[in-house]
Amino acid sequence: MYGKYQTEQKKLNDSTYMVRADQMDIWATQRDLDSDRLYRAQIGPLVLWFTRSHDEIHMATERLTAEPVENETTSFACVNDRGRANLDWKRWVVGDACNQILVLPVMPDRPAVVRPDVPVKIPKDQEALFFFSIPAWARIVTPKPQRTVLCEEPSVVRSNTWFGDLMSGELCYSLRSRARRNVADIEAKPHRVACPVRIRNIAGSQFDVERFCVHVEYLNIYKGTTRLWTNEVLISFQGEDAASKIEYAQNPPEYEAVEGIIGEARTQLKQTLLKKSLGTFKSLTGF
Repeated sequence: MYGKYQTEQKKLNDSTYMVRADQMDIWATQRDLDSDRLYRAQIGPLVLWFTRSHDEIHMATERLTAEPVENETTSFACVNDRGRANLDWKRWVVGDACNQILVLPVMPDRPAVVRPDVPVKIPKDQEALFFFSIPAWARIVTPKPQRTVLCEEPSVVRSNTWFGDLMSGELCYSLRSRARRNVADIEAKPHRVACPVRIRNIAGSQFDVERFCVHVEYLNIYKGTTRLWTNEVLISFQGEDAASKIEYAQNPPEYEAVEGIIGEARTQLKQTLLKKSLGTFKSLTGF
């Protein structure tokens, strides 16, 4: 089934590129919250503290000073540390019967702008496949008596950037990680999601891919054997002055075996988008 991508799969199966299965258990696993006990969840540089008192769930947020480099970036455990009174605790009244939470991955709430590791030229009628890594947001949910979303927190806070001209552009997140041509070259961490983007040139001349914008709110998240994945995005470049045609695959990616959807898209897309998604410095500024 995956013969087309045997080289990529061989590299993904190397331990250098893998996330241990237990490291991804932070996602979509029901966690019991015993009354008056303290729980610590780490998702990359994001640390969440939980406790339950009577009919309330309390949660506080901490952020590590830097994104962890090592693969040990997720955990959920009951701890004895009670020195967290100085944190900003949020409280939800959920009822006496609600004693569990779920932490679900979800894509950011705005489009993401990413640059390739090196600028790439795509001639007419050619296409290029890129992969980039994006930090997931953590959606905190109580699974019963009915599923209720309490809040969301980004695992990594990203800076804002503007994509497009002043009149028709939009506010986006800027990604530090660069898009790569080889899937095994992108970061494999349990709080990051691999996104495949195929860029096709159907314009009359070649163009330079200097950066591109992906509307990640339309992407599902799947649990693979080595990392989290989104469905594939196809961007068809139609010219500098024309909007790009953007299509989102309805099926999971085929670069490795994946389980079902563990993080649903924020917005369900029912038609092809036409948006400015590719650009050079000139096309983005008008100079």
